[in-house]
Amino acid sequence: MTARSVARWSLPADRHRRGVTSRPSRLSRPPAAATVATVAGTSRRTTKITLTASRQARRRNAGCLARSARDANGRNGGAETSEEETLSILREELAQQQAVIEQQQSQIRDLASSLDALKNSAYLRSLPVKMDGDQNKGKGSMVKTLQKEDDAARRSIREADINDRRLVGLFDARYHSTSSKATPKDFRILPKRIILVRHAESEGNVDNQAYTYMPDPQVPLTKKGWRQALDAGIMIKEIASDTNLFFYTSPYLRSKQTYEGVAEAFGASGIAGVQEEVQLREQDFGNFQDAEGKQREKAERLRFGRFFYRFPNGESGADVYDRMTLFEDHLVRDINAGRFAGDTSLVLVTHGLAARVFLMRWFHWTVAQFMKVYNPPNAVPLVLERILPDASTRSGGPASWIHTKALYKLSDESMSVLQGCTVDMCTTSWVPRGLSEQLIDPDAATHVPEVNPFMEDFSSDADDDKR
Repeated sequence: MTARSVARWSLPADRHRRGVTSRPSRLSRPPAAATVATVAGTSRRTTKITLTASRQARRRNAGCLARSARDANGRNGGAETSEEETLSILREELAQQQAVIEQQQSQIRDLASSLDALKNSAYLRSLPVKMDGDQNKGKGSMVKTLQKEDDAARRSIREADINDRRLVGLFDARYHSTSSKATPKDFRILPKRIILVRHAESEGNVDNQAYTYMPDPQVPLTKKGWRQALDAGIMIKEIASDTNLFFYTSPYLRSKQTYEGVAEAFGASGIAGVQEEVQLREQDFGNFQDAEGKQREKAERLRFGRFFYRFPNGESGADVYDRMTLFEDHLVRDINAGRFAGDTSLVLVTHGLAARVFLMRWFHWTVAQFMKVYNPPNAVPLVLERILPDASTRSGGPASWIHTKALYKLSDESMSVLQGCTVDMCTTSWVPRGLSEQLIDPDAATHVPEVNPFMEDFSSDADDDKR
C-alpha cells in the first residue's frame, strides 16, 4: 500500500477528532462527567477504528498471498511462493499498521490534554462557599463568593492550552460556521477603532413637515448641521490622529454631507477610502409622509410595540436589525481578510436608530436593553476601541479562539454620551455570561424591571422626526 492509503485509513478518526458539531450553551458549563464520557466514547471509537484497520490489513494480506501463489503456480508449474516475496508483503503491511497506530496515539494525547484542563477547572468550581450568619447578608455574600470562584475558573480555562475549547463548554470561534473568517490570522490587521457618527442636524430635525413634500433620502443639512459636521471632523482627528480613515456612509443626502464636512479635517493622504452602504440607511418610515396619518401610526406603534411595529410602506426596528446583521457579517469578513490592515480606523456615518441597532447587533443587546438607550446626539462620535495590545496578537496566542467582535469595546467617553447604555452592554462576552442573582436568589426572580413598555420618554415623536 501507499502513503495515500494510510491517509485514507486515518481520515475517519481525524474527522471524529475535529467534528464536534454542537456547542454547549454559554449560560452554563457541561459537568465534568459528561465531558469524561465524551472522551471515553472517543477512545472507544478510536480503538474500533484501529481494529477495523487491522482486520482490513489481514484480509488484504491474505488476498496478496493468494494472488502471489496463483501467479507463482502459473509461472513455476505450482511451485510454492518464495519466502522473500512473503516477507516483503508482511513488512509493507506492518509498516502501514504502525502508521495507523501512531496516528491514533497522537489523538489520544490530545484528548488527554483536554481532559487534564477540564479536571483543573472542575476543581476550582468545587471550592466551598462561605456563608455569613445573617440570612440576607448571606445571600449577597454567597453570590459574590460564587462570582469570584466562577471568574477564577474561567481564567484557568481561558489560559489553559486546550485544543478544542468546546469540550469545556466555551465558545471557540475557530469552529464558527464561517471557519477561518470568524477570527483573523494575525490580530494586527484589525482596525484600531470603529467610529460611529450620527449625521449632523438636518432640515427634518428642525421641521418635521419637511417629510411631507421632500423624499427622506434627499433631506439636507441645515447651516448648523454643516458646522456640526466640521466640528465632528476635528473631534475624530483628535481621536484617530495615529491612523488613516476608511469611511462607510449611508446613501441619504444628510449622511453624505456629514461625511464631506468630516473629511474637511483630513488631507487626501489621511483618507484610505470611502464606500456608500445602503444597509446603513435610516429606518424607512414610508414614502411621502402625511402628517396626520403619521401621528395615527405612531400612536398605534405605542400600543403594538416600538421595536416590532412596521410602518405602512416602511420598516420596523426588527427589519433594520436584519439588514444590519448582513452588513456586520460582511464587515467582519473584510476585517479578517486584512482589508483595513496598516493602522486604519473605520468611520461609519449613519443615522440615530441605525447606530443603536449596529451596537445592539455587535454587542448582542436584548430588545429590552435596546429600548433603554437613547439616540446619540447629532455629529458626536461613538468609538469602539480594539482591546488587545499588539503583544497579544501573535498567531496561536491567548486570544486565538475569540470572535472578532469580542475584540472591541465601547469607550468610556462614548458610554457617557449614549444615555441608557450600561457597562455590561459595552463589550461582547468572550466567555460564558456571569452569574445572575436570579439563578442564586429565588426572591430576586420576582423582581419586575422598571421598563416603560411604550418608551415614550426615550424616543418621543419629536425624536422620531429628528432621525
